[in-house]
Amino acid sequence: METMVDKKIDLKNLWSAAMAKNGSVAVWRCPRENVIHFLADLSESPEKGRIDLQNVEQGFLVSPFMNPEGNETLFLRSDVYANRMENGSWKMVHGTPTNSIQEGSTAIPYHLNTRPDTEISGEKDHFIKMVEKGITAINEGEFDKVVSARTYDEPLSENFNIIDQFNRLEKAYPDAFVSLVSILGKGTWMGATPELLIESSSVHFRTVSVAGTQPFPLDKDLSEAAWNQKEIEEQAMVSRYIVEQFKTIRLREFIESGPRSVRAGNMIHLKTEYTVDLNEVHFPELGTVMLHLLHPTSAVCGMPKFSALRFIAANEHLNREFYSGFLGPVNMDGVSRLYVNLRCMQILRTRAVLYAGSGITHDSVPEKEWDETALKCQTLLGVMNGDH
Repeated sequence: METMVDKKIDLKNLWSAAMAKNGSVAVWRCPRENVIHFLADLSESPEKGRIDLQNVEQGFLVSPFMNPEGNETLFLRSDVYANRMENGSWKMVHGTPTNSIQEGSTAIPYHLNTRPDTEISGEKDHFIKMVEKGITAINEGEFDKVVSARTYDEPLSENFNIIDQFNRLEKAYPDAFVSLVSILGKGTWMGATPELLIESSSVHFRTVSVAGTQPFPLDKDLSEAAWNQKEIEEQAMVSRYIVEQFKTIRLREFIESGPRSVRAGNMIHLKTEYTVDLNEVHFPELGTVMLHLLHPTSAVCGMPKFSALRFIAANEHLNREFYSGFLGPVNMDGVSRLYVNLRCMQILRTRAVLYAGSGITHDSVPEKEWDETALKCQTLLGVMNGDH
């Protein structure tokens, strides 16, 4: 039975109460929605393993980039689940906040990565050389596309407050999936991703192909967007990859719409959407099957997938961890929505590590690829520095 939370309880209270119990927490807001969700798993550590979406309980999934068999996926169960309604009031759906909430507390704790430190791979020279090697490998026929990633280090301000940061990010990017996840032993991540991996229910399945990036003024109409051959081909590769996965499972009954230009903050991308009506196609496990076929998509890895993965492992010199993995709520009102973890950062004790990547094809210009990663970092930097 749903009951209203006491008016004194807000997101900071709920978060602090879960942290006091060493809980793992997820906070999120779906694209073009106003409801903010809070979920806390109060177990010693979240379950880890391959997930079947049609059988899993209500909860929240988090997966690293490297997860070839699906066994590294973390499942946060909903011991406590609440949401903030459009009028700003919080409602407990189930579970109860603990009595450890301290009214007026200003310190907002969060879990730190237990690894000694995260690698930093943000040097321009290294990135440029990696892109050049990628172009050479493409021209030699090793693969058609590879995604090269790097990091950017940003010191945290003395008055950094993780909940205030999430609230600013959520307001700045209404069209993104905005999330804040803090997992015991794994650390704390925040992001505003434009890319749906899969949406799955008993009646429908949906996925998208998103690629191609260019800066675009907020006051300019999308009908004025112009795309070059490199960007069009990069997005077409991702679309072909999705269609190939449908062919793998002999699924022909899907609707394809796009590509079209879509906004992601101060950038635009090309997007094609794919939907399957499960009332017409009897395939109840389609969401699970496509999740494991799609991840990692060519939008974050490359094509062919395994050749691109080998290049990334040999040349990137970066543990992506949860960057370009996936995350999102599962079986919330019968619907699972998982997103590619892009435009994200890992929050450490005194600094934030921002992650960004760029799709490399034979038409790539290394300097422009560096500029693209810098543009993507601005999604978070602009909010951190008060530009939004």
